[in-house]
Amino acid sequence: MVKFIFGHRNPDTDSVVSSIVYANFLGKKNAKAISLGEINNETKFVLDKFKVKHPEIKNSLPKESEIVLVDHNEKVQSIKEIENLKIEWIIDHHRFDLRIEYPVNIRAEVIGSTCSILFKIFRENNYELSKEEAGLLISGIISDTLFFRSPTSTKEDKEIMNELNKIAKIQDLENYSLEMFNAKSDLGKIHVRKLIKMDYKEYEFLGKKYGIGVIETTNPDYVLGRRKEIMKEIEVLKKEEKLNGILISIIDILNEHNTTIVAEEHEAELLRAVFKGKEIEHNLYSLGKIISRKKEIIPKLEEHFKKQKLL
Repeated sequence: MVKFIFGHRNPDTDSVVSSIVYANFLGKKNAKAISLGEINNETKFVLDKFKVKHPEIKNSLPKESEIVLVDHNEKVQSIKEIENLKIEWIIDHHRFDLRIEYPVNIRAEVIGSTCSILFKIFRENNYELSKEEAGLLISGIISDTLFFRSPTSTKEDKEIMNELNKIAKIQDLENYSLEMFNAKSDLGKIHVRKLIKMDYKEYEFLGKKYGIGVIETTNPDYVLGRRKEIMKEIEVLKKEEKLNGILISIIDILNEHNTTIVAEEHEAELLRAVFKGKEIEHNLYSLGKIISRKKEIIPKLEEHFKKQKLL
């Protein structure tokens, strides 16, 4: 039986390239990488650079299919009807929330990228990476760590990237990172919902569901210029998906700054209470150097709601 390998919904570069390279490791007869949604421009740039086929998009799988989750483990971020599928492995670097009624193989580490974990797995198994595979893993590390600007970055991520580049032989890694980020920032006339959901995940805090999106860009003015239509679409999304709130953070990659858009006052109150956010103008808040959803935004929200429970 073929195993399906995939990352989270609204896939980013780390989740997509992790799926592809891990499927290669397992063998094409045994595994297939898929995507739970359309890939973003940064990921397209990476796959095209290394001449790698884009993964097939699937939103459902046959019952009892064997699967491997990479770069995620929460049910709300995964494939529909995951309870009808057989999880073989989880390889991740996020908090754990998925409850499973049977034993599962898990490889989880506090590290900047799932690609970094995969490199260690491959090294332990004496798997020889191709130039293209090494380039994909480097790209995942660069993307998830914002080329080591993110507080999720570790010394080990950088060491792994340099080790991988002995194979990939990318001449100027810093310049390559800028090419990736510029590709991500080339949003053209992208539909507002697609813009919001570029890197968007849902979380549950004490029974309250929130959508938390980040738009990492070298051109924050473009996104901020569409603030009003983003706010309108946030309201539509909240009703459709029955969410308590949505926070959309525009991350200026080069200046390491977070500007967050909200649609309603209760969300603004949350920003002020949790992040000491300063209002720039109506519905627009500066959160300063809080740029990591995983390490800074989600933990602070969890802490806030736990305190609320105790009141």
